[in-house]
Amino acid sequence: MTENAINENVPYIFDKKNTEVEEAEYAASDLSSKQDKRKDFSQKLSLIFASIALGSDGYQAMIIGSVESCITRIYGTSIFTSSLSTRVSNAMLVGDIVGQVGFGFVIDRLGRKFGIIACTFFVCLGIILATAASGVTPTGLIWMLIIARGILGVGVGGEYPCSSVTAGEAAEESGRSRGFWLILSGNFIIDVGFVVATIVPVILLAICGEGALEVVWRLSIGLGLLLPLNVLYFRLKMLNSEMYQKEALTRKVPYLLIFKKYWPKLLVTGGIWFLYDFVTYSFGIFSDTILSIAVPTNSLMQTLCWNIVLNVFYPFGAIAGAFVIDRLGRKKTMASGFFIQAVIGIVIGGLAPQLISNVFPLFVILYGFFLFFGEFGPGDCTILVSAEMFPTAIRGTMYGLSAAIGKAGAAIGTQVFKPILAALTERTGDAIKAQGYLFIIGSCIGILGGLLTVFFIPNMTNDSMEKLDGEFRQMLIDNGYDISQLGVQEKPIQLESGEVKN
Repeated sequence: MTENAINENVPYIFDKKNTEVEEAEYAASDLSSKQDKRKDFSQKLSLIFASIALGSDGYQAMIIGSVESCITRIYGTSIFTSSLSTRVSNAMLVGDIVGQVGFGFVIDRLGRKFGIIACTFFVCLGIILATAASGVTPTGLIWMLIIARGILGVGVGGEYPCSSVTAGEAAEESGRSRGFWLILSGNFIIDVGFVVATIVPVILLAICGEGALEVVWRLSIGLGLLLPLNVLYFRLKMLNSEMYQKEALTRKVPYLLIFKKYWPKLLVTGGIWFLYDFVTYSFGIFSDTILSIAVPTNSLMQTLCWNIVLNVFYPFGAIAGAFVIDRLGRKKTMASGFFIQAVIGIVIGGLAPQLISNVFPLFVILYGFFLFFGEFGPGDCTILVSAEMFPTAIRGTMYGLSAAIGKAGAAIGTQVFKPILAALTERTGDAIKAQGYLFIIGSCIGILGGLLTVFFIPNMTNDSMEKLDGEFRQMLIDNGYDISQLGVQEKPIQLESGEVKN
């Protein structure tokens, strides 16, 4: 080949190489753009469908009050005794504790997506078994319902760390308000589930009538299956957050070192959640009982309708807290909710006989505001601070343990609620005055929660979760841990040009 021929081919060779480089760069850019869009889509799915699932969980937690009212009228208190009633109420709470602790560990070790899909399976299985509960005797049927509610509770409990941690990390990565979105995807949507759970039995009772109460309670539980089934497809499309992929600690986890460092925070988040759940679950689940005792002449339909009015206050309290959380800060919002709830509870407790006898609607409204401020402050903030006070690598574990301690408060509260009410009624000889004392007891617990908040809860409104991750890494380094084990190894992506992109 002559020198002129070589010179003529040189531009062609360089043009060809430049074209190949440009094509590779374009392919890489196009892939990066697709990955960014997929990540943004996954973040939106995490925020939306994590919250919708918790709405189903709120529904299942509250529906049991109406179900118990129906079963009591069907079988009477000689079969559906107070001890069986308490077990039905507590079965899901016990399952909650198992699910919160178990799935808290699971999502830190196996990933957020794995945990959130597994939760959906348990929720669906529990609902199906509870709806189809049967037995040779009525007592056998009730025990099957108890077991089914326990299985349901495992899934419902798992939703707390899975959904809230996933939503919090998605909000952090997308630059959205962490406080607002965690409340919206947590406490608010749970409270919406509470309201729906009071409306559905009323509609079913209006359709079926009091002669078909078995149909009413079975459908009331079964209709809760629609939501988790519908969100399952979208949950399959979700991704693990980038924060988890970068900071995950899935091997050789130094739990002793972790608990030595973080047990004071766990004691604070779990302790305050315990006090909040002790009050809110007792006065929420047994609101039917409180209203029926207050006005024993009311029919079942009237009691359920008053319960709707009462439960509407829940989501309004939660959304009000969401709009002020970033302005007031976590500490002030939580403490103010506790203290205002306590004041209202003392007023109700002191004036219960006069309110119920003379102005019953005012009693319901004050009762509603008692629940409103419980959601406005501690209801919103317990979920938020438990997700914000721990680093990514152990966030699921610590959040799950905090929530489990809270549910222990709910279980104990619901276990002792009726015995305390019965003892106070026997001692005072007046059921209405005994209810007033219950509100005063709840207020004292609220004051204790407010004091713990003032002294021990930090204000993390403007703090980044990455700061906690940096501190966690430094703790591992200081204790000789190999931090190269942090993170989830992603498979490399093969481009069309043959280049490997990590």
